Amino acid sequence: MFRDQLESQLPLISANISVLKEQKSNPEALNELFRYFHTYKSSSAYLNLTLLNELVSKTETVLSSLRERNSVVQESIIEWLCEIEKQLTLYIEEMQNNETTLSPLPSRLLEKIQITAPYFSPNKKLKTLSLLYMDQNSKRASKVVPFLNRLVKNAEHSTEEDTQNTVFNLAPFDIVMINLAKDNYQAINFIQTNFSKIIIVPIFDKISEVELSKLLKKGLSHFLVNPLNAKEIQRELISIVKAHHSSSNIVIENKKINKFVQTLQPLPDTIFKIISICDDEESSVKELIKTVKSDPILAANILKVANSPIYGSINLKTIDQAVTKFGKRAIKALSVSGIYSSFGSIDLSAYDINEETFSKIGMSRLSLMLRWYAKVSIADLSLLSSTAILGNIGQLLISKELVQTEEKEQFIELCKVYSIKYAEEFTLNTTTSYISSKILRHLKLSADIVEIIEYSDSPKDASDELKQLCIANHIVNTLVDLKGNISDEIPETTLKLMKEFELNPDILNKALVSIQKNR
Repeated sequence: MFRDQLESQLPLISANISVLKEQKSNPEALNELFRYFHTYKSSSAYLNLTLLNELVSKTETVLSSLRERNSVVQESIIEWLCEIEKQLTLYIEEMQNNETTLSPLPSRLLEKIQITAPYFSPNKKLKTLSLLYMDQNSKRASKVVPFLNRLVKNAEHSTEEDTQNTVFNLAPFDIVMINLAKDNYQAINFIQTNFSKIIIVPIFDKISEVELSKLLKKGLSHFLVNPLNAKEIQRELISIVKAHHSSSNIVIENKKINKFVQTLQPLPDTIFKIISICDDEESSVKELIKTVKSDPILAANILKVANSPIYGSINLKTIDQAVTKFGKRAIKALSVSGIYSSFGSIDLSAYDINEETFSKIGMSRLSLMLRWYAKVSIADLSLLSSTAILGNIGQLLISKELVQTEEKEQFIELCKVYSIKYAEEFTLNTTTSYISSKILRHLKLSADIVEIIEYSDSPKDASDELKQLCIANHIVNTLVDLKGNISDEIPETTLKLMKEFELNPDILNKALVSIQKNR
């Protein structure tokens, strides 16, 4: 009966795939295909047709994702569906011949499926938005507004103290930046009461923890600090576009991130002091050794990590030896990794990894980055060593959220079929890189480190100044994934990216071979 049903419906499956070839976003065809495979999934499981069940289960999951997201079906997925149809035809023939064992599934059908969303450029989207800059300091505004007009569709300036008479009553602004000192909250309250859809960016002379908490309670997660900096303004506006004007809003917003960060212990002053010493070209290694030794726990952690086989180290017995061998840039990264010690007990079951694997991911990425980029640009390792080791910190909050929202099982199933990044986007509309950058921003790490990590998923959208470093970080993240798997070779897409940005793949290949040997 099952074989007859499958045989009779195969022409209908073929017809619906043909419809998708002509109309890449036909919901009726997707729904029909989903229903067929959903039925086959339960039937094949009941009959213990393991291989067939594996095939139809994966197909059902892919169709479900396309259906729920109302996605445009890519050419590569249509080709894959045609391969599924051929395999079903083969299985029907084998069942007709009373075969007791079905043919093994071709490896190409078992590979993870990549569903690519329509490309979304934050910079282009920003160009469609209008902005009002409120500031009584006309001299400051005369410098800020022309710069804003280069970023957005149009930017206007208001100097009026009475917010009810400002020009934003006359035009629909998407974003309002408020730099009115003591009158900031008056303007915030008025806008929130009368224009709830406007995104507010208050600007203060300084932001304390109390002030930050106050803003978050008002639902404000974007702010700037005087004196205004062009790079920081651009970063904040891009962040607004990603959070509020993307095709899908971020589920884990700044309130949750801040609440998560507040549960952590404050970072030791030693870490910030080490960062300062490592970033200062004039400081000595002797000064760095002295500072590391002043924190016995941090010193022990650095020594332990430095002796890990992945770095090819042999019996480093003292901090003096470890610091001298690794140098400022690597020691800075290893010190920053001390952030993890403030997390206490962590649950990473959503990613099917434990705490040890989580730690190894960062360490493996750091090892690869050091071996590769030391041959490309030693100077850039000051930033890249830290971004490599901290890029997966967002897993902690995402895993916690998946457990709390009872979406862990769905996430795990998606990870089996798709990339982890796709599973994160599908379930929570965010990614590890994005959440990592937000956590590190709350922890007050360098804005450059935060940006490099934030743009790990879309490095070409980063600022020109940091684009090359974002590309490098993206490549290392690709080669060492969020389960700690290290690629044996450089993927074709990565090779194309390296060629575009004039990065020599031979150097990276040597680094990859070296790290594989020391695993």
